[in-house]
Amino acid sequence: MTEISTLERRLTAAMDRIGAAVASYDSKLAGPSPEEMRRLEAQVLQLRQALEAEQTANSQLRERIDAMKALKERQQDRIAELEEAEAALRARQAEDREELDAVIAALEPLLGEAAHG
Repeated sequence: MTEISTLERRLTAAMDRIGAAVASYDSKLAGPSPEEMRRLEAQVLQLRQALEAEQTANSQLRERIDAMKALKERQQDRIAELEEAEAALRARQAEDREELDAVIAALEPLLGEAAHG
């Protein structure tokens, strides 16, 4: 008889554990409580606002990058123009130097004659 009593107690304890597990499972299936649901909705709203702020910041950064790229392109074009102008000035300077050297060469004999004469 003690074996039957022991088995009954063990069966009762097992049934209690099974009942507790089923009750826990049922509460999980029921979903979050209204309070938990409000908390989750507030968290979702906060995350959406944060996402929107990040998207706005990202859009602004893209606009800045595009503006910087356009500025860089204009600067590169201007640098190319200035380099061309510099090359033209250097060529003109070389031509002027050649012309001055020719004038000096032509004047040297005359200056020599005037100094000896």
